[in-house]
Amino acid sequence: MKHTNTSSRIALLASAVLLFASAAFALADNNQGIKANKPGGPNLGGGIAGAGIDQETIRDRFARQFPGGGLLDIEGSLRRVYGVTFSTGATPSDSADKFMREWSMLWKVPYTQLEKVGPFEDGAHTLELMAADDGESNLFTAAYFRQQVSGVPVFRSLVWGLVRNEDNFPMVLAGATLRDIGNMEERLAGVDLDVAHIDLAVAASQVFGQFDAPPEMTTPRFVIWAGVDEDVQASRLAVEFIASGGQAMNRQKLLCVVDPANGNILFQESMIYSGSVSGQVNEFVTTDFRADACSAEVVRGMPYAKVVIGSTTFYADVNGAFSGTYSGSGSVVVAPTLAGKYFRVVEQSGSLGTVASQSLPNGGSGTFLFNPAPNATNTAQTNAYEMANRARDIIVAAAPSYPTIAAQVNFPINTNIADTCNAYYDGVSINFYSAGGGCNNTAFGDVVAHEYGHHMVQVAGSGQSQYGEGMGDCLGVCVTDASSLGVGFQTCSSGIRTASNTCQYSSSSCSSCGSEIHACGQLISGCVWSLRNSFVSTYPSDYRTRLQKLVVNSTPLHAGSSTIQNDITIDYLTLNDNNGNIGDGTPDYNAIAAAFNAHGLTAPGLTLLAITLPGGTLSTLNPSGGDTIAVDIAPVMSAVLAGSQKMFYREGTTGSFTAVPLASLGGTSYLATFPPTGCNATVQYYFEAKSTGGTPIDMPATAPTSNYSALSVLSSTLLFTDSFDGASTTMTVGAPGDTASAGMWVRAATTSGCGASAIAYSGAKAFLTGTGSCIDVDNGKTSLISPSVSGLGADHLDLKFALYLSYNGATPTDDPVEVFVSNDGGANWVLADSINVGQGWGVKTINVLDFVSASGDMKAKFVAQDNGTDNVVEVAIDSVSFTKVNCYPAIFGDLDGDGIVDGGDLGLLLLDFGPCSGCPGDLNGDGEVDGADIGLMLLAFT
Repeated sequence: MKHTNTSSRIALLASAVLLFASAAFALADNNQGIKANKPGGPNLGGGIAGAGIDQETIRDRFARQFPGGGLLDIEGSLRRVYGVTFSTGATPSDSADKFMREWSMLWKVPYTQLEKVGPFEDGAHTLELMAADDGESNLFTAAYFRQQVSGVPVFRSLVWGLVRNEDNFPMVLAGATLRDIGNMEERLAGVDLDVAHIDLAVAASQVFGQFDAPPEMTTPRFVIWAGVDEDVQASRLAVEFIASGGQAMNRQKLLCVVDPANGNILFQESMIYSGSVSGQVNEFVTTDFRADACSAEVVRGMPYAKVVIGSTTFYADVNGAFSGTYSGSGSVVVAPTLAGKYFRVVEQSGSLGTVASQSLPNGGSGTFLFNPAPNATNTAQTNAYEMANRARDIIVAAAPSYPTIAAQVNFPINTNIADTCNAYYDGVSINFYSAGGGCNNTAFGDVVAHEYGHHMVQVAGSGQSQYGEGMGDCLGVCVTDASSLGVGFQTCSSGIRTASNTCQYSSSSCSSCGSEIHACGQLISGCVWSLRNSFVSTYPSDYRTRLQKLVVNSTPLHAGSSTIQNDITIDYLTLNDNNGNIGDGTPDYNAIAAAFNAHGLTAPGLTLLAITLPGGTLSTLNPSGGDTIAVDIAPVMSAVLAGSQKMFYREGTTGSFTAVPLASLGGTSYLATFPPTGCNATVQYYFEAKSTGGTPIDMPATAPTSNYSALSVLSSTLLFTDSFDGASTTMTVGAPGDTASAGMWVRAATTSGCGASAIAYSGAKAFLTGTGSCIDVDNGKTSLISPSVSGLGADHLDLKFALYLSYNGATPTDDPVEVFVSNDGGANWVLADSINVGQGWGVKTINVLDFVSASGDMKAKFVAQDNGTDNVVEVAIDSVSFTKVNCYPAIFGDLDGDGIVDGGDLGLLLLDFGPCSGCPGDLNGDGEVDGADIGLMLLAFT
């Protein structure tokens, strides 16, 4: 109706008033009618609309919050979070803890499962890394967190944050081997976790079968087993222990994880890490790092040798010089031993080298010489002692706080073991064999360093395998500064491996040089040697120190893992970085990237362009369009290709993106403007520019796989929410037509477990179809009904809920979970969704106004049922909410929010006729609904 003048409108007043009653009744009778169309209006097709699902994942949120950050997945598991600064804090621990609290779910692990315990022998939470040039401070601190549930640790499952030691302690890298262990906490409820009650005869039965005689066994402990490295398995309770036994070449020391119920071996790892003539061992040289039989002996000072002066023990310096005081002024007996401050030689042949003591006068000096008549047995002792000290010195110089090693003393070196062609590390000592069988004595040069390298890996919390072998070789390279490894193990002209190699990473077989762990280990030694050759030309005076820092300090960052992947590349770059952003390069980016890329362990590319959003992103958009985002696009390694600066957007989460050019504001500043979008639509968007070479640079970096997300609304009001964890709830159970004889809705913690066991989606409780001994829905329907909410004035009314549904493996077609909505307080119901496929917890969203028009008395009903054939039907509902969404400016006088001003609105106004402060019908705000307000409404009539 179109009105031409005010007098004619007023003339309608009387008839309008007379029509009030019929208008009001028409409003009530028309609750399920179709309202006039406006953008984002109801679905007029009459079908059941699919329930929506929450769109922004935690990875999407991460991409939105850290546009320069990266996530490195290896075989489906997140191994590194890298690139930029992710958190700050008052301390390194505080900074890393803030990140873990907000982002642990990147690994699908709740923060409550993390404890501040490191993988080291003392469980230290933090570790200082990368000694600074001043020799007194460190550039980084790593803060470690162990995953546990109910006090039981998850096997080799941890996460760490690497923090720069500068103002506000920025965390710049995170790494993890965390595991999604599901509802393990619920499964452990009531389980006896006292290790004293473990049936050792059963638990160790299969392990003990691998020994000729009963082995020694450490005290077992419970762990959660969920796989190791890239092998992800379903979580279960297991028992971990170490079994050791046997002699010489048949000696075994096994770290075992077993099923306590039957002894099945879930994981087993040898703790004896040895070499052999087949190239599976690590070797070192003597004077020139070759075997004793290949080189002449020379006299050198014995580092840190133990010297007893009278009754007091002193230690020599790194060059063997010592001095000490004693009581009195007469002569004193001075007696050195073949032991030192950090190592002791344990001779297995029974002939430990000794040197005669001397009686020296006050102020006198003496010279002592071990092994004055060199032979293979004696030289093995002094060679092993010296090389172990060299290796240790490199480690503590690079990382003065290195776990265990920094403070460890009296570490045993077993020499001249009565067997041949081998050397090994067993977790508590390094061990070397006598000459024979075509092999020289193995206590020499880089063989010693290699075995001590296994110790360096072990105490830093890593597994061994390919990584342990590779890092043993890398420590050997650091000691010898030579690429050939184990020269003299069999012949004096060649070694058994070389770090100067072309081995390439292979996702299927580890390395092009082979999948055997020593062959695979050449991947990392090859990268280190390539980097060494680059450093030689760039830093001729201190290349070894620079290389050693990266090799040593990267090791604790590999904690929990035993494979060689390109997460190591990211660790090297981050340790080398100087500004908390590896995207703009690091001081030695080109050298590190070239070295690792040469072996297939690819480095993340440099940022050609830097795209930033100075004002941040938008999480909501005006559906009418016009919202803007400031974008800065700056050249870094390349200029910007003219005309390539764009925003891409789409409505929804599937389909193609539409490009919108960015408006230039001068310099590097641009403006993105959003077009109109649908009401309550999820809008995904990202930004892109190209380098002059045509390379696209996206923000976020992984777009369009990850992108920013916004909701197209003017306002959003939460009308009702209940997670069912409070003392009471306004949800009600039961409705006319309910016939179920069992499995009626009940608010509780878990289902009966007939075929599944659903814990609450959030908090402690949910509404469930029965608890107790296998009680599910039987013989009909059971209804769960929400309280009423008002949808008046809404453009969308979103019903959101979490649903769990189990049919115990069956696929019935007549037992759906049905969701109904009502706009007349439940007198009539309209079907909004029907689900008949079993599923774990998932969040669904339904726009109620797609099915009924808005009213002041709107409800939802959830119906679980078992009809016809008796099936196991278990349903859970949790976290129910109603949200009122407005997308368009309010229309003056549109009291019922249907987009038009008509008789329905007039009826609502007349209901409030008279004094009524704050009533919607008081259009002129004078505290009374009267004829003036009726006149204003008639002027707005559509």
